Amino acid sequence: MKPEGIHINNIPLPHPGRLLVIEPLDYPNPYDFHRPHRHDYFEIILVNGGTGTQQIDFTQYDISPGRLYTVYPGQVHLMERQSATGLLIQFRKDIFEYIHPMKHYMLYFRDPAFVPDAETFAHLYSITKRMMALLQQEELSPLSIHKAYSYLQIILITLTELREEHNGPHTSNTASQFLSLLPQNIRSRKKVSEYCDILGCSADKLNLACKTSLGKTALELIHEEVLLEIRRLIALGSLSLKEIAFELNFDSQANFSGFIKTRTGFTPSELQASIL
Repeated sequence: MKPEGIHINNIPLPHPGRLLVIEPLDYPNPYDFHRPHRHDYFEIILVNGGTGTQQIDFTQYDISPGRLYTVYPGQVHLMERQSATGLLIQFRKDIFEYIHPMKHYMLYFRDPAFVPDAETFAHLYSITKRMMALLQQEELSPLSIHKAYSYLQIILITLTELREEHNGPHTSNTASQFLSLLPQNIRSRKKVSEYCDILGCSADKLNLACKTSLGKTALELIHEEVLLEIRRLIALGSLSLKEIAFELNFDSQANFSGFIKTRTGFTPSELQASIL
């Protein structure tokens, strides 16, 4: 159980009754978007004008026309729109039940920024506007809903193809599924064997997939995710260091401090100061 009073700044989908939502970039947020926050849904940001900046998991990106950005559930996000205009595609993981053959883990891109050519961006933006027009209708027929989901599928396939063109062959399915499991399980599962049980594979197979696709062992990726989650929770500012150690199920404060010191060279307090 969490200690009483702990609050983590998780942001739900603006319209919880829908699997898919399209909003203009400057829509009135139902939360304090001036503070770092994390979504429980996927978000694709399409910018067609103006400028701004944003941070996605502590990496800063300039917002420029003709660019797309992806944010997946659990990532810490902070956007300064300034004059930027465009559209947001927001959807829950459940939607992947309806858009085969796409899988949610195929969207866990190591680089969330995309710079497609002008023709591709215009095509994706046009599809997004059509999807938005459909979803704004008061009564949607089953065929119209399927049409909206098909538009989304085209966008997701295109992003996957763009990433493959830029980085070479896509990360293996086993490695991609493993990466997608980490954010939602990292607080309670920190052993390679626990993820192998979920994936139904051996540790050797998982390590080979991770080494081949990502150049790191499964345990190295788990430790990276633990440290990233610590940084996320510090940035959100809702928990003390002691509460973060509890939230991530460390056996003791000493183990928590040792983990951070070994991987960053900082004490927990020093890491907190550098982030805040």
